[in-house]
Amino acid sequence: MSETGTTHSGNMLRALSLVLGLLALAGWGAFAYAAMTSGASQRQFQEQMAELKSSQGQLMAERDQATAEATDLKSGRDQLVAERDEAKAQLSAARDEIAVLHKQLDEAQTKASQTGSVGAPTPSDQPARSPGKPKQKRR
Repeated sequence: MSETGTTHSGNMLRALSLVLGLLALAGWGAFAYAAMTSGASQRQFQEQMAELKSSQGQLMAERDQATAEATDLKSGRDQLVAERDEAKAQLSAARDEIAVLHKQLDEAQTKASQTGSVGAPTPSDQPARSPGKPKQKRR
């Protein structure tokens, strides 16, 4: 029985060694696979980071351009408002001048109807206006 016991125990040790060796080999294989997968994941992560940084730079450039365009639009709007205010002031002055001229015309007509004739015109401080040339149509 001693021979069969040692043979049986030797076979058990060999089987145990074989199983432990296979488990160690499987463990190292799993470790190598995990390391490769981790490296691939790390590379993919770095590529995504590079793409995000590139996109961020592009978006920042677009934002800066939009800000500059908004500033230009505000400047143009301010200029248009100033020109509109100037045009309103000129229109008001022209209306005042028209009112004065209407008043002078009414006074002259009243004076002419009272005397029955029109007198010679008196020279004014302002030069006489000549009518402008009519605009020609372009072809």
